[in-house]
This record gives sequence, structure tokens and C-alpha cells, in this order.
Amino acid sequence: MKVVASIRHIFFHAANDNAGASGISDDRLRRALFPPHDDTQETLHGVIVKDPFRPLEALDDPSTAEWVSRQNDNFRDSIAESKEAMKSVLTFLMTTATKEVPETMPDRYGNKYFVWRHERGSQRQSYHVKDGSAEAPPRLLLDAKKIDPSGKTVITKATPSPDGKIIAYTLNRSGSDAGTLRFLDVAKGTAIDITIPKFRSGVIWDADSRGFHYGYAKDTTPKINEVRHHKMGTPLSEDKTIYSPATPETSASYIWKSSAYEWISLANNERGKNALLIRPVGSTDTFREIFPLENATLFPITEAGGKVYAITTYNAPKGRIILFDPQDPAPDKWQSIVPENREDTLAGMFIKKGRIFAVYNHDTGDVIKAYDLNGAYLYDAPLPPLCTFDTNRINVDDTSCLLSISSFQEKDAIYKYDFETNTLSLFKKSITPVDLKDCIVERIYATSKDGTKVPMTVIRHPDTKLDGTAATFLEGYGGFNLLRQPQFNTSAAQWVRAGGIYIQANQRGDGGYGQTWYDQGRLKNKQNVFNDFIACAEHLVKEKYTSKSRLAIKGGSNGGLLTLATMIQRPDLFGAVVAVVPVTDMNRFHIGSHYGFTWKSDYGDPDIKADFNNAAKYSPLHNVKEGFRHPPCLIRTDANDDRVLPWHSYKMAATLESREDPASVTLLKTNTDGGHGAGQTFKQYAADLAETYAFLEKALGPINQQAYKAKLTAEQQARNKNKLASRVIRKLKRA
Repeated sequence: MKVVASIRHIFFHAANDNAGASGISDDRLRRALFPPHDDTQETLHGVIVKDPFRPLEALDDPSTAEWVSRQNDNFRDSIAESKEAMKSVLTFLMTTATKEVPETMPDRYGNKYFVWRHERGSQRQSYHVKDGSAEAPPRLLLDAKKIDPSGKTVITKATPSPDGKIIAYTLNRSGSDAGTLRFLDVAKGTAIDITIPKFRSGVIWDADSRGFHYGYAKDTTPKINEVRHHKMGTPLSEDKTIYSPATPETSASYIWKSSAYEWISLANNERGKNALLIRPVGSTDTFREIFPLENATLFPITEAGGKVYAITTYNAPKGRIILFDPQDPAPDKWQSIVPENREDTLAGMFIKKGRIFAVYNHDTGDVIKAYDLNGAYLYDAPLPPLCTFDTNRINVDDTSCLLSISSFQEKDAIYKYDFETNTLSLFKKSITPVDLKDCIVERIYATSKDGTKVPMTVIRHPDTKLDGTAATFLEGYGGFNLLRQPQFNTSAAQWVRAGGIYIQANQRGDGGYGQTWYDQGRLKNKQNVFNDFIACAEHLVKEKYTSKSRLAIKGGSNGGLLTLATMIQRPDLFGAVVAVVPVTDMNRFHIGSHYGFTWKSDYGDPDIKADFNNAAKYSPLHNVKEGFRHPPCLIRTDANDDRVLPWHSYKMAATLESREDPASVTLLKTNTDGGHGAGQTFKQYAADLAETYAFLEKALGPINQQAYKAKLTAEQQARNKNKLASRVIRKLKRA
């Protein structure tokens, strides 16, 4: 690893002053650029756990900031010679920027149509209204740059009132998950004097637009999220608490107000289950539980003749549609309308024109199946294979809706779907000037350690040869029942266009294949996730998609845990590793982060001995052995990430650098103003991608397959030439 001489000189004595306190040698500390450290250790469930870099958890301490700055300098030095790689990425991104102004599908509220637009030259989207018609000229309402000229603020949500006269919108600064809720008068374009800080939920407007419900996180430990109601025109101090959970680590969400009832859903840190509570509209009665917090979910969708259509996983892990009476809601009284589909997972539903339209996840893509109100199958909507879609807002009187359809090969082509005729017609073609329509998209399967078939999606150009020399980028996540679907990925497009192969893995722990698939990748089964990822990598090498030295893995957040744990378990299998905002300390993940307690669903509770012992087997921070030799590893984080706190990355980087084999390389890059990733500007995204690809090209060699082969040929010729010269010299010496 390259360290500038000035750093070695300036901090040498600081290292000597602190050496010995943590038992880490001066050489090791110097290699890690002298991180703050001490002799912290704890006895957890009878086990002594050392945590010498605990001081790095002091994120506001100047010594932490100074160390992070040294790490950033070191990272920039390490990729300085890869300027051409960075330039090629930035050139690609600039040339693929749309020439038209991207505009989302219009959402109708009252007689107004609202859209997001990305104006040319702007780093962020802005929010506009079209008065009276979807074809009317857009009128600017919200511009993040005007709200905050520093460019650090992003508009993350905008929710118009049902009559379209008011917008509730959330501002998030410097990537923080905690935002500020504000309001705007649409007609006047002026602010309404309501500001709710530390806002982390959404707004559910009353049907008459005179008030709204919202969730608010109480500043308590453990966390509780309660439901409040605000009446427009009154001070926030008069907001009513509608429901506050009595149990810790519980979140209450106001999900619906039907003609007869108000509905609240309760959830804790155990995914895949919720409780459902109701009370009559207009009353102040105590909410009545009609579905307990057990091992299933129940979500109401719409009313019909005093009964409610709902989606549930009760006795149906992949979901089914039922009809029930809120006055007599026992499960044995439910009427099954659409039974569980054994192959596909039910993701949602709506009712239009006397038909049920059920949305399913089919092999990670989206499909729509239509049924009559009694559950008789009618037809499938004519969607493209292996695609995903979003709809615009569907109003009661609509006979059609718009679908923004994406795939691995194309982004956001907009179609009009007619509910009555079941026809799909192009409304607006994708305006992204780059696509991967000429590339191969194939689904392949690896066999995991226990025999489970693990799907992967491969994207490659037809000219890329499967001879083991292709630079291959394998991404995974493996957790929280998160559905990894077909989506156009600009970074993947850049990689494939440069001559590499991009692969998305769908291991256990991910969503889309039902509750059982998720359960097999969490808690005591978490090791299956790493086994699945290893199996994917081994399959790619065996089938000559790539070789070990040309294979890079990447994951973010829980996916960062995946890549680091996999690297530690199989360092011989990869040529490069990228972990973005990773979870690394499985003893303390629930500390500090607002959302950390919810991750117990996958990682277990560190305060429970069995969970602690299980996580200890794969916790990246605690499994780095002295002299650990591994492929080049890049850890990326953001100083303002308040979801996975950046000290996870800091402590992991310091641990690797202070324990790894001298031939190994660990790099840490810390950004600011990006948080957990959402809300990045285009400029920030482009810079991150360029730096990451520069790191990968240095680790793997040229991404372009022909350039890589030419490099191998030149190196072999040089070796042959050196051998010949050595033989000549030996002959001359003998002569």
C-alpha cells in the first residue's frame, strides 16, 4: 500500500506514544495510518472480545476525522495511476446522459397532474405541477437547489393532498435518514407554516384534505414509532397521538381510512408478520386488534359491501387474497378468493372495473394476473418477460393507468395499460440514449453447499468470450427479504460496454421466492447466504465466465457484510472486493443507528447467547486472523450515514490493515453528504463509480477483454525475452 512519506514522518511519534495500549505493534499501527486505539475489551456471554479500535466510534472526535482524512489521501494516491479508467467512466456517463428532460409519469390529484423532472444541468430532480391536463406545461414547485444553494439537500418525498391544493414534502440534508417535513400551497407556490423535524415516515392525507396522519419516532430507547394526526390550520402542539405502542422496538403505521374504519398496522423487528388494529371512523374508541402479531401478515386493500379484500401470508407463505368481515375477523371465517400461487410471490393487488389485478413476483420479475371478484382466473397482462414496473396514481374513475417498465436491458419505457381491454400501448419510449438490447441476458444457476439451486442473472455482450479471461462483476445482497429485481443499471451498462460481464445473484435471504427462501438465509441459517455467494463465484470460474483473478464482488449495506464475510471465508476466490456502507460489527450493529434494532430479524439479538454465538462465526470484524492474506479490498462509506454508522467501515479497515499480510491491500474511502446512498447527486454518483472502477481495473487488469489478452501476451513475451537473455548471459559466462 502506498503511504506518502509526510504521513509516515508526522505520525511516527504519535504511534510510539500510543503503542502497547492495545497490544498492536508500531509497524501494524503505521500500516493502518495510526488509527485512534485503546485496550477496550468486553466479556460477552463468557467470551472476551477485544475492540481496540472502539475510539473510532467517536465520529465527532478530531482524531477520527484526521485518520479518515489520511485514509482518503491514501486511497487517492492508490488510484492516481488509473486516471484513464476514471476518465472512460466519466465519459461514458456524460455521453449517456439524456438529451431530453426526464419526466416521471404524471400523478393526478384533483384536477392537477404532478411530475418529477430532471432539468438539464441540475444535479437533482425538481417537482412540478401541470394544471388541468397532463399535457399542460409544467410549473416548478420545488427545487432543491433553490431551497438549499449549498446542494446538500434533496427532496426525498412529495405527497399532494387529495384535492391537489397542498404538497407535503420531505427534505433530507447530507444523506441523513432523518428529514424535515414541510408544506407548500400549490396555487400560490408559497410555504405553509408547518415544519416537523426528525421526520422518518410518510404522510397519509385525510380524504377531505383537511388533515393528515403521520408516524413519529419517539426519542426513547428501545425505539417506538407512534401515529399522530395533524389538523391543517392548527399548531403542531395540538397534534393528537392516535396510537402509541405499549411494547418496545415496535412501530405503528396508519395505513388506511376506509368508509367505516381506521386501520393501524403494528410491526416489530421480526419481518414477515404484523398485527392489524381498527376502530370506527370518527370515534375516539381504543383501537381493537383483529389480527395478532404472530407469524404472518394481513393488509387490507379495499372495501366491498361491508367486507374487506386483503392480502395475507397466513397459511400461505407466498401470499393469497381473502375477503373478510371486520366485525367477525377470525381467520377461520375468511373467504379465500385467490389461493396461494406455489411458484410466484404475491406482491400487491388492486380492483378496477370489476376485476382483481394481482401483482406477482415471477422469477424476480413482475407479472399481473387478472381474476373476477370471486377469484376465477381471467388472463395475464401482456407485460414483457423479466421486467419490473411502477404505476402512476390510479384514481377511482380511471379506465387505464401508466406503467413505467424497466428490465436489465432498458430503462423506464412508459406504456398505457387499459383495464377493460387488457392492452398495452407505448406511451413514451425510453429517453435514455444507452441500452443493452444487443446484449445477452441469461439466467444460470449455481449449486450451493447443501444442494440448493441459486439463481444468477448474467449480462454480457455477444463478443465477450467465455474463456476465463472476462472481467466479471458479481453483486449480491442476501438479506431482509429484499427483492432484487430486473432493473437497468447504469454502472452495469458501463461495465458490459467496457467488455466485462455483470452478474446479479439472488441468494437465500433475498425476497421474491417466498418466506421459506428468506428464512433459509437469516438468523441461524445466515451462513447459507455466504455459501450461496461462494457457490455462485465457483460456478462462474468453473464454467469459464471468468477466473479467480478476474472476478470482483460488490455489495452494499447488508451486501457489504456479505462481501466482507465471503472474502474472509474464501480469500482465494476473488481478484477484488468492494464493500459499500457495510455492516461489520455483529456485536454492536444495534447500537447508535436509529434502525439497528430492526436488523435483529436477520442477525439475531447480540444480547442473546445463542444469537451472539451464531453471529460470531461470520462477523467480519471478529474473524480477521493475524497475517490474513486477501485480494485488494475497497471499503466505501459516508461520514453522514446514520443508518449503518460509518464506524463499521472505520473499524473494519483499521482491523484489516493492522492484521493483514503485507502483500494485501485494504483501502478506505469516506465521502460526505451522501449518507447511506440515497439522495446522491449525479456528480457524486459519477465520481464514486469512476473511483471504484479505477480501483477494480488496477486490481483485475484492463476491463476490456482484448486489452487484457494483449497485456497477457506482452507480459509473456517480456518473460520469454528475459529468459532468453538470461540463457545468453549464462552461456557467455561459461565461455
